[in-house]
Amino acid sequence: MRNAAYVLSAQTVLLLSGTIISLGLGRYLGPELYGKYGVILSVATVMNIILTPGITQAIAKFVAEKKEDAGAITAAMLKRQLATGLLLTLLYFAMAIPLTAALKDKSLLQLLWILTPMALIYGTTAAYSGYLTGLGKFFEQSAQLIIYSTSRLLLTFILAYFFSLAGAIAALPASALIALAYTAIAAKPKAEESQTAAYPLKRIYKLALPIAIFSGLITIFMSTDLLMVQALLHDAKITGYYTAASTVARIPFFVLTALGMVMLPTVAKKLASRQDSKIAMAEARMFVQRAIRYVLMLLLPGTAVIIATAKLLAMLLYGSGYAHAAQPLAILAAGTAAMTLAYLLATVLNASGKSATAAAISAVMLIATVAANIIAIPQYGMKGAAIAMTAASIAGAIIFAAITRMHIGKFVKYGSLLKITAASVVLFAIAKAVPLQNKFLLPVEYAVLGLIYIIMLAAMGEISSKDVKDIKASTPFFSPSQLS
Repeated sequence: MRNAAYVLSAQTVLLLSGTIISLGLGRYLGPELYGKYGVILSVATVMNIILTPGITQAIAKFVAEKKEDAGAITAAMLKRQLATGLLLTLLYFAMAIPLTAALKDKSLLQLLWILTPMALIYGTTAAYSGYLTGLGKFFEQSAQLIIYSTSRLLLTFILAYFFSLAGAIAALPASALIALAYTAIAAKPKAEESQTAAYPLKRIYKLALPIAIFSGLITIFMSTDLLMVQALLHDAKITGYYTAASTVARIPFFVLTALGMVMLPTVAKKLASRQDSKIAMAEARMFVQRAIRYVLMLLLPGTAVIIATAKLLAMLLYGSGYAHAAQPLAILAAGTAAMTLAYLLATVLNASGKSATAAAISAVMLIATVAANIIAIPQYGMKGAAIAMTAASIAGAIIFAAITRMHIGKFVKYGSLLKITAASVVLFAIAKAVPLQNKFLLPVEYAVLGLIYIIMLAAMGEISSKDVKDIKASTPFFSPSQLS
């Protein structure tokens, strides 16, 4: 619980800084330039997800299972990642040209080239991050994310002030480099700590490849709607509106999927501790049930409230000029909720050695959403893109849920799901029945709805003393003796 709290705290800082950046740039640059920023940021996100989670999770899995070889594993991977990163840097620089042509905007080329160093930075960071995660050093891992978030926040506005859109984009590789420097100092993996002189890196890459493919496909999937809005509609202002909608809708995703950093090594360690044991599977299943339950307790009411208040929320965060983002925001909120569950269930499959299955499902989802966007965007515009993404996400979540249940059994308690869903529906009904006239009262409404939600769960017996104990255990202010 405390490790999860570290990760969620860091992810919350990342979310807040990213939100401030998005809102500030949305207002400072205007819809047209902000739309271009959204396109470039989507490319940067795809780079990050392709190069980072696969290696990070693979190293974390092997380090968690064999900590005596942690130094040897990481030291060997660092050398390989540096060489691979240099090759990928050159490849990305060349690929920016056809990507610009596909997006049908020549002004994007130089902006895409600014991201070039990130291929090397991300690849190297992934090795250090896997080492820290595998050893359970979530405080150091979280500190790295906080340093990245705060440095990016400061650099974005400083550089944007002097260099406009190009400066805002340059802040991405600059802040990633600062975070890498800290991670290298915090990790300090030493090969001599292990008696193993060399480690078979093929095993790591064999696991990392399907995870990287899965993560890359999922990220491309989540960016496809925005990129195709840009490519098919050729309207920078509409792209700006859609960027705002997708940014707000994905807030729950970026916060809650951070639990995957804790879930993967934990589940992998439980399953590896007693190979083919019913006890190990039962322990893993109980852990996943607890994690998913807490995710649902936050995800479902948050999604319901975003859908009910989409227009006021978009206007509050970005200004009245972004009212057009309301409809796609409401639709994307539902899709992002489904995508959050799909991602976490895929993390369970990855930890169980079913990475190829997760990658195959994500590939089907990507193909489906591309086809749906091609049909829907010309006819329905932004609304069509949002519907295509949401439909594919829901279908993917259903498939992931079915396969996860086949593999580890019931991963969610149906009684809890029913109570949380019922309470979320009540929140949605209240928010729709009491429309606000002033957007600045929205935070007050959210606070009141949150209180009502907690009272409803407590009345239904869904919040117990065990939950209170878990919350206390997640904070550094309570010692184990205080929790007994």
